[in-house]
Amino acid sequence: MHKTAEVLVRENQTKRTVRITGNDKPEIEPEIIKRWQRIINLIAKILEVPAGLIMQAKEDSISVLLKSQNPENPYSEGGVDSLGHGIYCETVIGENRELLIDNALTHEDWKDNPDVKLNMISYCGLPIQWEDGEFFGTICVLDNKTNYYCDNYRALLEEFKITIESDLRSAQYKQQLRYYAEMDVMTATYNRNKMESVLASEFERSRRYGEVFSLTLMDINSLKKINDTFGHCKGDEIIKTFASAFNSRIRDVDHFGRWGGDEFMLLCPNTVIDGMETLMKDIFKLVTEEMGKVVPNSSFCYGCAEYSKEDHDYQEILKIADQKVYLCKEGYRR
Repeated sequence: MHKTAEVLVRENQTKRTVRITGNDKPEIEPEIIKRWQRIINLIAKILEVPAGLIMQAKEDSISVLLKSQNPENPYSEGGVDSLGHGIYCETVIGENRELLIDNALTHEDWKDNPDVKLNMISYCGLPIQWEDGEFFGTICVLDNKTNYYCDNYRALLEEFKITIESDLRSAQYKQQLRYYAEMDVMTATYNRNKMESVLASEFERSRRYGEVFSLTLMDINSLKKINDTFGHCKGDEIIKTFASAFNSRIRDVDHFGRWGGDEFMLLCPNTVIDGMETLMKDIFKLVTEEMGKVVPNSSFCYGCAEYSKEDHDYQEILKIADQKVYLCKEGYRR
Protein backbone atom coordinates (compact mmCIF):
# COMPACT_ATOMS: atom_id res chain seq x y z
CA MET A 1 0.00 0.00 0.00
CA HIS A 2 1.33 3.41 -1.01
CA LYS A 3 1.69 6.18 1.55
CA THR A 4 1.88 9.89 0.95
CA ALA A 5 2.79 12.98 2.91
CA GLU A 6 2.04 16.64 2.32
CA VAL A 7 5.08 18.87 2.70
CA LEU A 8 5.47 22.63 2.58
CA VAL A 9 8.09 24.03 0.21
CA ARG A 10 8.97 27.16 2.14
CA GLU A 11 10.60 29.16 -0.67
CA ASN A 12 7.36 29.45 -2.65
CA GLN A 13 4.90 28.51 0.11
CA THR A 14 3.39 25.67 -1.89
CA LYS A 15 2.35 22.29 -0.56
CA ARG A 16 3.39 19.13 -2.38
CA THR A 17 2.10 15.61 -1.99
CA VAL A 18 4.97 13.12 -2.11
CA ARG A 19 5.18 9.35 -1.90
CA ILE A 20 6.91 8.06 1.21
CA THR A 21 7.93 4.62 2.50
CA GLY A 22 5.08 2.20 1.72
CA ASN A 23 3.94 -0.87 3.60
CA ASP A 24 5.76 -3.10 1.12
CA LYS A 25 9.16 -1.83 2.25
CA PRO A 26 11.31 -3.83 4.70
CA GLU A 27 12.24 -2.85 8.22
CA ILE A 28 15.79 -1.54 8.48
CA GLU A 29 17.97 -4.18 10.10
CA PRO A 30 20.07 -3.31 13.20
CA GLU A 31 23.41 -3.76 11.42
CA ILE A 32 22.35 -1.22 8.79
CA ILE A 33 21.28 1.24 11.49
CA LYS A 34 24.69 0.83 13.13
CA ARG A 35 26.41 1.57 9.81
CA TRP A 36 24.30 4.68 9.32
CA GLN A 37 25.11 5.83 12.83
CA ARG A 38 28.81 5.62 12.04
CA ILE A 39 28.20 7.60 8.83
CA ILE A 40 26.33 10.42 10.52
CA ASN A 41 28.90 10.60 13.35
CA LEU A 42 31.72 10.78 10.83
CA ILE A 43 30.16 13.45 8.66
CA ALA A 44 29.48 15.73 11.63
CA LYS A 45 33.10 15.29 12.72
CA ILE A 46 34.60 15.93 9.29
CA LEU A 47 32.41 18.95 8.57
CA GLU A 48 32.87 20.24 12.14
CA VAL A 49 29.16 20.95 12.60
CA PRO A 50 27.06 20.46 15.74
CA ALA A 51 24.38 18.36 14.05
CA GLY A 52 24.28 15.56 11.53
CA LEU A 53 20.90 13.88 11.07
CA ILE A 54 19.18 11.09 9.19
CA MET A 55 15.50 11.98 9.08
CA GLN A 56 12.62 9.62 8.35
CA ALA A 57 9.47 10.87 6.61
CA LYS A 58 6.08 9.72 7.85
CA GLU A 59 2.53 10.51 6.77
CA ASP A 60 2.09 13.59 8.94
CA SER A 61 5.50 14.12 10.47
CA ILE A 62 9.24 13.73 10.07
CA SER A 63 11.36 12.21 12.81
CA VAL A 64 15.01 12.01 13.78
CA LEU A 65 15.96 8.44 13.00
CA LEU A 66 19.63 8.99 13.86
CA LYS A 67 21.65 11.95 15.15
CA SER A 68 25.37 12.50 15.36
CA GLN A 69 26.46 11.57 18.85
CA ASN A 70 28.36 14.72 19.68
CA PRO A 71 27.39 16.60 22.84
CA GLU A 72 26.56 19.89 21.10
CA ASN A 73 23.88 18.30 18.91
CA PRO A 74 20.59 19.92 20.05
CA TYR A 75 18.32 17.31 18.44
CA SER A 76 16.89 14.25 20.21
CA GLU A 77 16.92 10.84 18.58
CA GLY A 78 13.32 9.93 17.90
CA GLY A 79 12.28 13.57 18.04
CA VAL A 80 9.27 14.31 15.85
CA ASP A 81 8.23 17.44 14.03
CA SER A 82 4.90 17.79 12.25
CA LEU A 83 4.87 18.48 8.53
CA GLY A 84 3.33 21.56 7.01
CA HIS A 85 5.23 24.42 8.60
CA GLY A 86 8.28 24.36 6.41
CA ILE A 87 11.27 22.82 8.13
CA TYR A 88 14.35 22.52 5.95
CA CYS A 89 13.79 18.83 5.16
CA GLU A 90 10.30 19.44 3.76
CA THR A 91 11.73 21.48 0.89
CA VAL A 92 14.37 18.82 0.23
CA ILE A 93 11.69 16.15 -0.13
CA GLY A 94 9.13 18.40 -1.82
CA GLU A 95 11.54 19.43 -4.57
CA ASN A 96 13.68 16.28 -4.53
CA ARG A 97 16.94 18.18 -4.51
CA GLU A 98 19.80 19.40 -2.41
CA LEU A 99 19.01 22.37 -0.19
CA LEU A 100 21.80 24.66 1.00
CA ILE A 101 21.05 27.56 3.33
CA ASP A 102 24.21 29.42 4.35
CA ASN A 103 22.45 31.52 7.01
CA ALA A 104 18.68 31.40 7.43
CA LEU A 105 18.70 34.74 9.27
CA THR A 106 19.74 36.50 6.06
CA HIS A 107 17.02 34.85 3.93
CA GLU A 108 13.50 36.22 4.17
CA ASP A 109 11.97 32.82 3.38
CA TRP A 110 13.96 31.00 6.04
CA LYS A 111 14.58 33.37 8.94
CA ASP A 112 11.56 32.11 10.91
CA ASN A 113 11.82 28.40 10.17
CA PRO A 114 11.47 26.12 13.24
CA ASP A 115 15.12 25.06 13.35
CA VAL A 116 16.22 28.65 13.99
CA LYS A 117 14.77 28.29 17.49
CA LEU A 118 17.54 25.75 18.12
CA ASN A 119 20.07 28.20 16.65
CA MET A 120 20.51 25.90 13.64
CA ILE A 121 20.78 28.73 11.14
CA SER A 122 22.62 26.96 8.31
CA TYR A 123 21.62 23.72 6.58
CA CYS A 124 22.72 21.35 3.87
CA GLY A 125 20.58 18.31 3.09
CA LEU A 126 19.78 15.71 0.46
CA PRO A 127 16.80 13.43 -0.12
CA ILE A 128 17.04 9.69 0.57
CA GLN A 129 14.88 7.53 -1.69
CA TRP A 130 13.96 3.93 -2.21
CA GLU A 131 14.65 2.45 -5.63
CA ASP A 132 11.06 3.10 -6.77
CA GLY A 133 11.28 6.79 -5.90
CA GLU A 134 9.45 6.71 -2.58
CA PHE A 135 11.08 9.03 -0.07
CA PHE A 136 12.66 7.48 3.01
CA GLY A 137 13.70 10.85 4.36
CA THR A 138 16.81 13.03 4.28
CA ILE A 139 20.44 13.15 5.31
CA CYS A 140 21.48 16.59 6.49
CA VAL A 141 23.92 18.68 8.50
CA LEU A 142 23.18 21.87 10.42
CA ASP A 143 25.36 24.56 11.93
CA ASN A 144 24.90 27.38 14.45
CA LYS A 145 26.92 29.81 12.36
CA THR A 146 27.11 30.84 8.71
CA ASN A 147 28.33 27.90 6.66
CA TYR A 148 28.65 27.73 2.87
CA TYR A 149 29.51 24.01 2.85
CA CYS A 150 32.31 23.79 0.32
CA ASP A 151 32.06 21.56 -2.75
CA ASN A 152 34.09 18.78 -1.16
CA TYR A 153 31.80 18.64 1.87
CA ARG A 154 28.71 18.58 -0.34
CA ALA A 155 30.26 15.82 -2.44
CA LEU A 156 30.95 13.86 0.74
CA LEU A 157 27.32 14.23 1.83
CA GLU A 158 26.27 13.01 -1.63
CA GLU A 159 28.47 9.91 -1.26
CA PHE A 160 26.87 9.10 2.09
CA LYS A 161 23.42 9.53 0.53
CA ILE A 162 24.43 7.03 -2.19
CA THR A 163 25.65 4.59 0.44
CA ILE A 164 22.39 4.80 2.39
CA GLU A 165 20.29 4.33 -0.75
CA SER A 166 22.43 1.32 -1.65
CA ASP A 167 21.63 -0.14 1.78
CA LEU A 168 17.93 0.42 1.10
CA ARG A 169 18.20 -1.45 -2.22
CA SER A 170 20.03 -4.32 -0.54
CA ALA A 171 17.33 -4.52 2.14
CA GLN A 172 14.67 -4.76 -0.56
CA TYR A 173 16.60 -7.46 -2.43
CA LYS A 174 16.91 -9.50 0.75
CA GLN A 175 13.19 -9.10 1.35
CA GLN A 176 12.49 -10.30 -2.19
CA LEU A 177 14.75 -13.32 -1.74
CA ARG A 178 12.94 -14.23 1.47
CA TYR A 179 9.63 -13.78 -0.32
CA TYR A 180 10.51 -16.14 -3.15
CA ALA A 181 11.99 -18.64 -0.71
CA GLU A 182 8.75 -18.76 1.29
CA MET A 183 5.96 -17.84 -1.09
CA ASP A 184 4.09 -19.51 -3.91
CA VAL A 185 4.25 -16.98 -6.72
CA MET A 186 0.98 -17.96 -8.41
CA THR A 187 -1.22 -17.67 -5.33
CA ALA A 188 0.80 -15.24 -3.15
CA THR A 189 0.46 -17.70 -0.26
CA TYR A 190 3.13 -19.67 1.60
CA ASN A 191 4.78 -22.47 -0.34
CA ARG A 192 5.25 -26.02 0.89
CA ASN A 193 8.71 -25.41 2.34
CA LYS A 194 7.41 -22.55 4.46
CA MET A 195 4.32 -24.48 5.56
CA GLU A 196 6.45 -27.45 6.61
CA SER A 197 8.66 -25.09 8.60
CA VAL A 198 5.62 -23.54 10.29
CA LEU A 199 4.17 -26.98 10.99
CA ALA A 200 7.40 -28.23 12.55
CA SER A 201 7.68 -25.11 14.73
CA GLU A 202 4.06 -25.30 15.84
CA PHE A 203 4.42 -28.99 16.65
CA GLU A 204 7.46 -28.34 18.83
CA ARG A 205 5.81 -25.36 20.53
CA SER A 206 2.67 -27.33 21.34
CA ARG A 207 4.67 -30.27 22.64
CA ARG A 208 6.83 -28.05 24.83
CA TYR A 209 4.06 -25.92 26.31
CA GLY A 210 1.16 -28.34 26.26
CA GLU A 211 -0.82 -26.27 23.79
CA VAL A 212 -2.91 -27.38 20.84
CA PHE A 213 -3.28 -26.57 17.17
CA SER A 214 -5.33 -27.89 14.28
CA LEU A 215 -4.69 -28.11 10.58
CA THR A 216 -6.73 -28.72 7.45
CA LEU A 217 -5.60 -30.17 4.16
CA MET A 218 -7.63 -29.16 1.10
CA ASP A 219 -7.83 -30.42 -2.47
CA ILE A 220 -9.63 -28.58 -5.29
CA ASN A 221 -12.09 -30.90 -6.99
CA SER A 222 -11.91 -31.86 -10.67
CA LEU A 223 -9.03 -29.55 -11.56
CA LYS A 224 -7.88 -31.87 -14.35
CA LYS A 225 -11.38 -31.84 -15.82
CA ILE A 226 -11.44 -28.04 -15.64
CA ASN A 227 -8.06 -27.89 -17.40
CA ASP A 228 -9.19 -30.34 -20.09
CA THR A 229 -12.55 -28.64 -20.64
CA PHE A 230 -11.77 -24.94 -20.24
CA GLY A 231 -7.99 -24.82 -20.59
CA HIS A 232 -5.11 -24.43 -18.14
CA CYS A 233 -5.64 -20.67 -17.87
CA LYS A 234 -9.05 -21.30 -16.38
CA GLY A 235 -7.56 -23.95 -14.08
CA ASP A 236 -4.96 -21.44 -12.89
CA GLU A 237 -7.72 -18.90 -12.31
CA ILE A 238 -9.61 -21.40 -10.14
CA ILE A 239 -6.47 -21.99 -8.03
CA LYS A 240 -5.87 -18.26 -7.62
CA THR A 241 -9.51 -17.57 -6.78
CA PHE A 242 -9.59 -20.35 -4.22
CA ALA A 243 -6.39 -19.10 -2.56
CA SER A 244 -7.44 -15.45 -2.55
CA ALA A 245 -10.95 -16.12 -1.23
CA PHE A 246 -9.66 -18.46 1.46
CA ASN A 247 -6.76 -16.27 2.54
CA SER A 248 -9.01 -13.24 2.98
CA ARG A 249 -11.20 -15.06 5.51
CA ILE A 250 -8.70 -16.30 8.08
CA ARG A 251 -7.00 -14.67 11.08
CA ASP A 252 -3.63 -12.96 10.94
CA VAL A 253 -2.22 -15.60 13.31
CA ASP A 254 -3.26 -18.47 11.02
CA HIS A 255 -0.96 -19.92 8.37
CA PHE A 256 -2.22 -20.75 4.89
CA GLY A 257 -0.27 -22.06 1.93
CA ARG A 258 -0.10 -24.15 -1.19
CA TRP A 259 0.89 -27.69 -0.31
CA GLY A 260 1.34 -28.64 -3.96
CA GLY A 261 -0.58 -28.50 -7.26
CA ASP A 262 -4.22 -28.16 -6.27
CA GLU A 263 -3.61 -28.92 -2.59
CA PHE A 264 -3.52 -26.36 0.23
CA MET A 265 -3.02 -26.34 3.98
CA LEU A 266 -4.42 -24.19 6.77
CA LEU A 267 -2.77 -24.28 10.21
CA CYS A 268 -4.51 -22.55 13.14
CA PRO A 269 -2.59 -22.15 16.42
CA ASN A 270 -4.48 -22.54 19.71
CA THR A 271 -7.45 -24.09 17.92
CA VAL A 272 -9.18 -27.38 18.75
CA ILE A 273 -10.60 -29.52 15.98
CA ASP A 274 -14.21 -28.53 16.72
CA GLY A 275 -13.28 -24.91 16.15
CA MET A 276 -11.42 -25.79 12.97
CA GLU A 277 -14.35 -27.76 11.57
CA THR A 278 -16.77 -24.93 12.37
CA LEU A 279 -14.46 -22.49 10.61
CA MET A 280 -14.17 -24.73 7.57
CA LYS A 281 -17.94 -25.11 7.26
CA ASP A 282 -18.31 -21.33 7.29
CA ILE A 283 -15.48 -20.77 4.82
CA PHE A 284 -16.52 -23.57 2.48
CA LYS A 285 -19.69 -21.82 1.36
CA LEU A 286 -18.01 -18.46 0.88
CA VAL A 287 -15.02 -19.84 -1.02
CA THR A 288 -17.03 -22.13 -3.32
CA GLU A 289 -19.29 -19.19 -4.20
CA GLU A 290 -16.23 -17.29 -5.43
CA MET A 291 -14.91 -20.33 -7.30
CA GLY A 292 -18.30 -20.79 -8.93
CA LYS A 293 -17.97 -17.37 -10.53
CA VAL A 294 -15.01 -18.75 -12.49
CA VAL A 295 -16.32 -22.25 -13.27
CA PRO A 296 -19.86 -23.22 -12.17
CA ASN A 297 -20.20 -25.84 -9.41
CA SER A 298 -16.50 -25.67 -8.47
CA SER A 299 -15.68 -26.97 -4.99
CA PHE A 300 -13.00 -28.56 -2.85
CA CYS A 301 -12.59 -31.35 -0.35
CA TYR A 302 -10.93 -31.01 3.03
CA GLY A 303 -9.88 -32.93 6.10
CA CYS A 304 -9.13 -31.59 9.59
CA ALA A 305 -6.80 -32.95 12.27
CA GLU A 306 -5.71 -31.84 15.74
CA TYR A 307 -2.37 -32.09 17.52
CA SER A 308 -2.27 -34.74 20.22
CA LYS A 309 0.42 -35.13 22.85
CA GLU A 310 0.61 -38.80 21.80
CA ASP A 311 1.84 -37.77 18.33
CA HIS A 312 5.51 -38.53 17.81
CA ASP A 313 5.88 -36.09 14.92
CA TYR A 314 3.74 -33.90 12.71
CA GLN A 315 3.54 -36.57 10.01
CA GLU A 316 0.93 -38.33 12.14
CA ILE A 317 -1.32 -35.27 12.04
CA LEU A 318 -0.84 -34.96 8.29
CA LYS A 319 -1.75 -38.60 7.81
CA ILE A 320 -5.08 -38.18 9.64
CA ALA A 321 -5.96 -35.05 7.66
CA ASP A 322 -4.95 -36.73 4.39
CA GLN A 323 -7.14 -39.74 5.12
CA LYS A 324 -10.11 -37.43 5.71
CA VAL A 325 -9.45 -35.67 2.42
CA TYR A 326 -9.42 -39.07 0.69
CA LEU A 327 -12.79 -39.99 2.22
CA CYS A 328 -14.18 -36.60 1.21
CA LYS A 329 -12.96 -37.20 -2.34
CA GLU A 330 -14.59 -40.60 -2.44
CA GLY A 331 -17.88 -39.06 -1.38
CA TYR A 332 -17.50 -36.28 -3.96
CA ARG A 333 -16.90 -38.79 -6.78
CA ARG A 334 -20.05 -40.70 -5.88
